[in-house]
Amino acid sequence: MKIERDNGSYYIYDYTSVVFFDTIYQDIKELFQRFQKRLGLNGFYRVVVSLKKIGVFMEVIKIEDAFYKDTLDLKIEVKDSLDVYYSTEDYFLVKDFSIVRYFEGKYYALVDDSFDELFEKVEFGDFVFGKKLDSILCNSVVI
Repeated sequence: MKIERDNGSYYIYDYTSVVFFDTIYQDIKELFQRFQKRLGLNGFYRVVVSLKKIGVFMEVIKIEDAFYKDTLDLKIEVKDSLDVYYSTEDYFLVKDFSIVRYFEGKYYALVDDSFDELFEKVEFGDFVFGKKLDSILCNSVVI
């Protein structure tokens, strides 16, 4: 599991937990209960979830905390159309993918069904999705 914090939002990539589409809401709630105290999460959060073959991607945005001093409440939204890109400085890792973008010295490959062949190399880059991806999509060049 990889957790990044950016301006009060969390970006979580989890490849270790098993999440099924039929029980996704319960699975995500259980996942948050596991690391609620470690991250100090309390309040009302919007969780945008995308299930890919290589794991679960979640963008967690805090909406309210005034009425939630010691509790956690989640609004979970499942989006199949959430774009996830793999970011790396090594073009040869992503050259064979269908969509590759270039922006500020990094290459971004769209995570799709053909991404499985890169799974063992994910340590050489990062995943970008949610609001963090907006400026990249607007300013990058498709190769």
